[in-house]
Amino acid sequence: MSADTWEKRGPNTFFFQMCQPIPSYLVALAIGDLVSAEVGPRSRVWAEPCLIGAAKEEYDGVIEEFLATGEKLFGPYVWGRYDLLFMPPSFPFGGMENPCLTFVTPCLLAGDRSLADVIIHEISHSWFGNLVTNANWGEFWLNEGFTMYAQRRISTVLFGAAYTCLEAATGRALLRQHMDIAGEENPLNKLRVVIEPGVDPDDTYNETPYEKGFCFVSYLAHLVGDLDQFDKFLKAYVDEFKFQSILAEDLLDFYLEYFPELKARRVDAIPGFEFDRWLNTPGWPPYLPDLSPGDSLMKPAEALAQLWAAEKLDMKAIEAVAISAWKTYQLVYFLDKILQKSPLPPGNMKKLGDTYPRISQARNAELRLRWGQIVLKNDHQEDFWKVRDFLQSQGKQKYTLPLYHAMMGGSEAARTLAKETFAATAPQLHSNVVHYVQQVLTPKGT
Repeated sequence: MSADTWEKRGPNTFFFQMCQPIPSYLVALAIGDLVSAEVGPRSRVWAEPCLIGAAKEEYDGVIEEFLATGEKLFGPYVWGRYDLLFMPPSFPFGGMENPCLTFVTPCLLAGDRSLADVIIHEISHSWFGNLVTNANWGEFWLNEGFTMYAQRRISTVLFGAAYTCLEAATGRALLRQHMDIAGEENPLNKLRVVIEPGVDPDDTYNETPYEKGFCFVSYLAHLVGDLDQFDKFLKAYVDEFKFQSILAEDLLDFYLEYFPELKARRVDAIPGFEFDRWLNTPGWPPYLPDLSPGDSLMKPAEALAQLWAAEKLDMKAIEAVAISAWKTYQLVYFLDKILQKSPLPPGNMKKLGDTYPRISQARNAELRLRWGQIVLKNDHQEDFWKVRDFLQSQGKQKYTLPLYHAMMGGSEAARTLAKETFAATAPQLHSNVVHYVQQVLTPKGT
């Protein structure tokens, strides 16, 4: 359970106690054939016996470094233990930050520690979300925008600015993709969302509170102009509002009191960047943080994608690029660029898959998602089975819905694949995901 005390009392009785106050959405209980393995001084992984070896190997020795870096930046970790529970493949989220015991998708067991940013994200919630909480779901960006900022601060300290900016660029691409599908002026693309009575907050869930929220927090840091000063502010903010649920006004008033020189300059009312506009106007963020430190990783990926989009392939130039040294997020960024340039000229798609089996036959979920999207955009039917296989292997919402959108936006064969795959997998999917896939398959008004 998401609790700091766990005792077995008798053959079928377990006793849990949570000594810290938490909001109700963080109370979580898991029941199953679960075993655990130590991976750090205050961390263990929990999983079914068939996964525990892979879970220990993936996370042994890394979690403590993430926790310690978070504490340096944002103040003490108040929850005692930080354990990870690997859920069944139908779990619809990457992670859920239940205190003391984060629930995560088994898709994170990539075998190469390449998806650790999800764990850093959930650890960051220990301060932003779990300790300082949005007062209602219309203020979800207070949880997620700050957590994205904190995740990327930890990542910058541990992995450097180039890698972190590359990861942030893939996040920005997801925001762009979401706004293209939903429409920029969609009211869900405000940071402060008005959730009408009778509307399930789950139905308002999208990339905006994460990535537009990240942009707003980055803008607040940009106004301060000194990263160390803003880190100190974040520590003070957490300390001021710990164990409380707050609104955007609480944060922004505290920010302006903490930085009186900014208050005197009326930074909340700079034309085009007004705090009110950030909160209440839908659309693309008015300010985008500078991701140019990632250029050393992004530019080669962009150049390679450009080569693959050519009518006549220059295989000599393509083979001169050694992607074997690229980390997962560089490959993801490359595939995002290929997707943007798709459909590719005839024949290029097959050659792409043959040239990079590391991508076209990947077991890493982030690569499988992108490859599936590219396959569908190019109507590359000989690889349709890979899309079906991936959707049968897991039920994460962020992987499942984009592929159904791509299938329904594709050829007749792709639409048939969507209907057949859903018929085969619906019983193993989470009920929310079933509901959203049905909306993609039969849009309102059809």
